[in-house]
Amino acid sequence: MSVRKELDKEAQKLLKGTHINPVYANDNDHYSKKRFAYIYQGFDFLENLYVIRTYIQKRYSLDRHILEILLKLMGMKIFTRAQYSEISKSFTYSRWDSILNSGYLNILMDHYNVEERIYTLNPKGRNIVIKFYKYLSGEEKIPEDSVHNPMANKKTQKPFDKKKMDAIKKLNQLDVSEHKKSLFT
Repeated sequence: MSVRKELDKEAQKLLKGTHINPVYANDNDHYSKKRFAYIYQGFDFLENLYVIRTYIQKRYSLDRHILEILLKLMGMKIFTRAQYSEISKSFTYSRWDSILNSGYLNILMDHYNVEERIYTLNPKGRNIVIKFYKYLSGEEKIPEDSVHNPMANKKTQKPFDKKKMDAIKKLNQLDVSEHKKSLFT
């Protein structure tokens, strides 16, 4: 797909009548002294991060710091205690016992020396990260029912949750872009 065609209509309306001309990356447009807005394809992967992160945190009763640690550890696949200590994290999870007792790690290779044990995320931790990426890419839609989404529960819903649910409903109605579809093929 051409980036020109994917530039949404709202952006085209906003740019119309201004002195800003969009320049599409890797296009043969000529430069002049006018101001330019560069349009790149494929940088929309994290556009709904805030809504999805909030849903994941509420759904699995996580705080932001543990979610960030899980995302980092998923990329590492296997790690030692020393490698975990090199990760930047909040004070709450700076102690090894706090992450070990959180229930998201398994010992992959036991050793009598604690420093030489090898750890990995357990299925619970991996599934949280996998779901997070599936929602980000648009491969799966965020549930809107109160059984699977704690923000949809009318009895415990706060004004903050109501706004997030409105955003989730809008997000679920959007079509998945071609670039995002290529992420989960």
